[in-house]
Amino acid sequence: FDLMVKEIKLEEGVWIGAQSLVAPGITCKSHSVLSVKSVAVTDLEAYSIYHGNPAEKVKERVIG
Repeated sequence: FDLMVKEIKLEEGVWIGAQSLVAPGITCKSHSVLSVKSVAVTDLEAYSIYHGNPAEKVKERVIG
């Protein structure tokens, strides 16, 4: 197999949980959260919380 090398972008305030995977070419937008053992295969929206494999948005993140 060929090695797939693409940039992973982590914007300000992003949290990536332990043992989570972020696929090549993914952007985790401002203050998004990827929970423990989740797999991000699409971009994560800003101020959103994601969980699962593949990761799905579960709710909005409210910072206040």
